[in-house]
Amino acid sequence: MSWINDLDALASAGVIGFDAPAYIKGVQPRYYGNPSLETLPDTLPQMNSQPKADEFKSSSTGVNNPSWKKWGIGILATAGLLFGASKFKTPRRLFRIARVYAKRKIPRKIATLSKKYWAKFVGIFSKKTTPKP
Repeated sequence: MSWINDLDALASAGVIGFDAPAYIKGVQPRYYGNPSLETLPDTLPQMNSQPKADEFKSSSTGVNNPSWKKWGIGILATAGLLFGASKFKTPRRLFRIARVYAKRKIPRKIATLSKKYWAKFVGIFSKKTTPKP
């Protein structure tokens, strides 16, 4: 007997309740449940062929939104930005403060941080000597 017949005998005896050889081979099952051994066919359907190379084949090109959705999202985003900008009481003053802060404070902070971290980086490679007693 072959392993297919052995598993079919287990299915007819009620030990397993499905077509185990078809499950193992990955093909369409011939039966479900516990059929009698005499009614079982001797051969399984042909197994799916294995690929020759390991490759990924995309089945779809991705999401294709219709143009009305793209336009709608764009209009909503623009309206949201305009509404948010309208809620500022003095936008000119806000931009002036941001410009002054960017000119004076940010370059100083960058210079300070770069000097601090450069000193730490150089300190890693410097040779430390211990005083002799």
